[in-house]
Amino acid sequence: MPEAFVLMAVPAVLALVLVGIHAWLGLQVLERQVIFVDLAMAQVAALGATAGFVLGHPVNSAGSQAWSLLFTLGAAVLFAAFRGSSTRIPREALVGIVYVVAAAAGLVLVDRSPQGTEHVRQLLAGNILTVDIRDVAAAGGIYAASALGLLALRFRAGAGWAGDLAFYTVLGVVVTSSVALAGVLVVFAMLIIPAAIGRMYFDRRGQLVLGWTAGGLASLAGLALSWVFDLPAGPVLVCAHAAALLLAAGLHPLLRGATEQRSVFRRGARAVAGLLLLASAGWMACAPRADQPLLDLAEALVPDLRALYMSRLERTVYDDAARYVDRYDRETERINALEARGRWDGAPAGDEQVMRISSYLRTYQEMRLGERHAQQEVRGRARERNRWLLGLGLGVAALLVAPRRWRAAAPRPASLPEPGLQNP
Repeated sequence: MPEAFVLMAVPAVLALVLVGIHAWLGLQVLERQVIFVDLAMAQVAALGATAGFVLGHPVNSAGSQAWSLLFTLGAAVLFAAFRGSSTRIPREALVGIVYVVAAAAGLVLVDRSPQGTEHVRQLLAGNILTVDIRDVAAAGGIYAASALGLLALRFRAGAGWAGDLAFYTVLGVVVTSSVALAGVLVVFAMLIIPAAIGRMYFDRRGQLVLGWTAGGLASLAGLALSWVFDLPAGPVLVCAHAAALLLAAGLHPLLRGATEQRSVFRRGARAVAGLLLLASAGWMACAPRADQPLLDLAEALVPDLRALYMSRLERTVYDDAARYVDRYDRETERINALEARGRWDGAPAGDEQVMRISSYLRTYQEMRLGERHAQQEVRGRARERNRWLLGLGLGVAALLVAPRRWRAAAPRPASLPEPGLQNP
């Protein structure tokens, strides 16, 4: 744990700094209703960095940053001049065109570069884990100066061409620095998702605080998951922000919705759950040996559920195969770790040792697949034998979960007068 704290401390600080500036700018992007302009500008910044890379400037060098800033400022002038009120073409159409052209041009530029694929991947996903404290300090200075400049000008959505130019220029400067550190995808996620969560729950006051809180927690959770499961940090950060947005949207009817809205949400959730269980019941009856997503998920969470349809002998065979699979996985990881440690220490394996390692890994893989096949066969036979019992159980669960009655959304028709009260 201390090692993880030391290695992830600086990336965590940078992630919080990124959320701080991008959530604030994201609220203004949402207010101006130019949702994808930041994604287009981030892609233009990536195109400028790619142009600098092709011209011989190292990645994240001063020359690469200069080219990226030059391209981004050009896009800022274009977006500010192309106002929706003065043309028949919507501004969002221009945003989409700029994004597509910038992405295509970047691919063309790196087509003949031997490191082009890695360069594109880094621009998209970033490499936030490699930053140091000097990068954080430089980015913090740029963000603070940009925010102070925009606050001093006090330009708003209706301030005309000069206001748009000032806003897009500040956005371009921030995005240029952020793309070099975190990548296009992370920049867009941090700019829009925390701001969207803030606007979801508050009209004016509280939007920024909630955006900072949600974005900060999502960023820290994403970095932690990246460390624990050894996954690329950039994509995991984007997924963590998306999960935060889904969680906020799911909780909104319960926390901020009216009574009728909460009731509709509960009925809808129960209806969806009931339909899924009913479909699973039918699928179990028709194809018991096929994949059963709901049942497989339930068994993964509560393995003792297999006792409902497996005999004691079948459970013993299934559990023994699972232990062998775990053993083969550990042996594979151990061999890979030994080989990697040898390369790290400057003593790579020879040809004979490489062949021996490959043979071991291939053997373990085949044995693992054999045990997996045994598990699937035992489980498939047990499910086929008890298909009607399992299908009936899932069907009963569907009836218990589903809402009891449905009400039509249309108003009730007016009642007709009684025959005895009609006029002659």
